[in-house]
Amino acid sequence: MNSVEELCTLIGSRITWGRGEDASSLDADTPLLERGLLDSLAIMEIVTALDKEAGIALPDTEIVAANFRTPRALWSAIGKLSGETLPDGMRI
Repeated sequence: MNSVEELCTLIGSRITWGRGEDASSLDADTPLLERGLLDSLAIMEIVTALDKEAGIALPDTEIVAANFRTPRALWSAIGKLSGETLPDGMRI
């Protein structure tokens, strides 16, 4: 996973979208929890997909609401785990 945009794509594919909504409306600052886009099942699907598709294993201690508020918040949490500069230039 090289960017927050790729993370948005992964998240968007795990959300059950309501009528008139679609994954193209998802951006880095979309309030996922506030808009009711994520439930516990979707969060676990995202965690599993990160592990299987991107090789990013989130420890249980990082599976908290604060890290799933927006795609950018999750991207930040991923960066903190790696302790590296993220591909989009954001340093954690």
